[in-house]
Amino acid sequence: MFWVNAFGFTYRKFSTDDCGVVHQMTRAGDIHVPFVTWTIQDEHILLIEEAIETGFDLLTDKSRDMGATWDHIVVIHHQWLFKRDRNFLEISRKEDCVDQLGKDGERGSDPGTLFGKHDYLNRWLPRWMRPPQTRTRMHMVNLRNMNRIDGESSNATAGSSDRRTAILLDEMAKMAEGESIKRSTKDVTACRLANSTPNGPGTSFSNWRKSGQVRVFPLMYWDHPEKGRGRYVVENDAYSHLGPWLIRSPWFDQQEKERSPKEMAIEILADHVGSGETFFESQNIEVHRKLFARPATSRWTVDFAKNIHLDAIPTIIGKVQMKHIVASQTAKGPLRLWVRPIRGRLDQTFTYTLAADISKGQGASNSVISIMCNETKEKVGEWADANTPPYDMARIACALAMWVGGAKNAARPFMIWEANGPGWDFGRQVVKTYQYPFYYMDRQAGTLREARGNKYGWHSTAEKKENALGLLRRAYAHNGFINHSAEALDEALSYVYLDGGGGIGPAALIQESQAARMTHGDRVIADMLVLVATEDFRASKLEGPVPPEQSPAGRLAARQREKKRLQQGQFTDRFDFRV
Repeated sequence: MFWVNAFGFTYRKFSTDDCGVVHQMTRAGDIHVPFVTWTIQDEHILLIEEAIETGFDLLTDKSRDMGATWDHIVVIHHQWLFKRDRNFLEISRKEDCVDQLGKDGERGSDPGTLFGKHDYLNRWLPRWMRPPQTRTRMHMVNLRNMNRIDGESSNATAGSSDRRTAILLDEMAKMAEGESIKRSTKDVTACRLANSTPNGPGTSFSNWRKSGQVRVFPLMYWDHPEKGRGRYVVENDAYSHLGPWLIRSPWFDQQEKERSPKEMAIEILADHVGSGETFFESQNIEVHRKLFARPATSRWTVDFAKNIHLDAIPTIIGKVQMKHIVASQTAKGPLRLWVRPIRGRLDQTFTYTLAADISKGQGASNSVISIMCNETKEKVGEWADANTPPYDMARIACALAMWVGGAKNAARPFMIWEANGPGWDFGRQVVKTYQYPFYYMDRQAGTLREARGNKYGWHSTAEKKENALGLLRRAYAHNGFINHSAEALDEALSYVYLDGGGGIGPAALIQESQAARMTHGDRVIADMLVLVATEDFRASKLEGPVPPEQSPAGRLAARQREKKRLQQGQFTDRFDFRV
């Protein structure tokens, strides 16, 4: 700290007055100033040094223009000058942000680049402290102790070779290959220094920030000696998803007048949700959370009895033989309820819809079943489990549907699921193997009547999913759906427009392939589908689900249609003549 304050200089372009107005510096004496650290910088610089010396990852989550990059550079530069056996790598999103020395015949270095900051620090040092060095583009070696600093632009294999004392990942949120770099550098160094303002949810930086697997240092505007001058605390209404309180200042008030909400989220608030192109309005979700989110009243596990053979399940479902259903209340059960069961089941004076989004069941994401009361539009239960394969989830879903019951459809609720990806195997088991009778038949979207097709389950396309998610978004805005699950509301806040024509989905899937997105299950889709089912009932005037074509009910319905057409003198389905 003595070296930084006694010998360091920094490059300053702006100042902020007592009223929060920002002024550009014009005089050389105001631009080139001694690096006199702030209190928050003292903490930050010493923590960076500790991370390098003891070997742990450190992530700096910051507002814009807080000097965070300079903090990292002065620590690395001090080590390069005075320590031994140091080998650093500095990575930014493109080469011009790392170093511009020698580019297109230029010999100067821009202090806005990482290496330009090192050159700037060297220029202001006394001559006796400057070491002899080798300096080429994105490369500098201290010839006195042979310490070196190398630079590289972000790419999928950046930093994957050699061993490093520490690696600086500057503006990591803007690195398209951030996740690949994070993986490839894990075994290269014990100290990765990630530094960035957020750039929306789902980036590698944002995911790492929220993972709980890295030490985080917040460097926020209110700790700036000028931007935080006159700071005060108010109840947080405008940015409620960031917490109940907000620290403001005259500078903050001025910035709010001059910037868009997204600019405020990115540059000022370090908001990992509001800084992205989110699908659900965060304000609506936060209002919904305050009104309705609460802990579950109980947790359960539900299945068929263990001695039941799979071949017997269709009969059990058809005859509603509840004695073969086992439901147990347990502290860690996958089924959470927000209503109190009556005699061990949900209230049987209401009707219910079950909606499922199925994952591969390999621990990466949850298979989710949402249970909605049709009369109150309230989500009364949620089943979430990441380790059950689709074919087992089909059996569990049928058992759960039997246990949920309801006032109509012979005590069996309506069931809908996303048929894409793992949902295909799930649906086949539900319809063909277990012969569950009341389920959703896909409709032909975009047509005038949107008539039912012959495919069971809800088949997703980018357009259909956006339209269906719009139902859920409007329901949250107008309280047309009551969701008690805080986890489901959190997932809704992470929904963004995916790149590459990927439609809409969780931000965590931004860097995943289309195939990976198809095998992902989550709460938002399950919640969306209960509303799709409700819309389907409305479109069909509560006509009820269509039974399977080859089931007794399906054959009887077909025969009745033929009989009616014969009576009306129409062509039949099977014969090409009039009667």
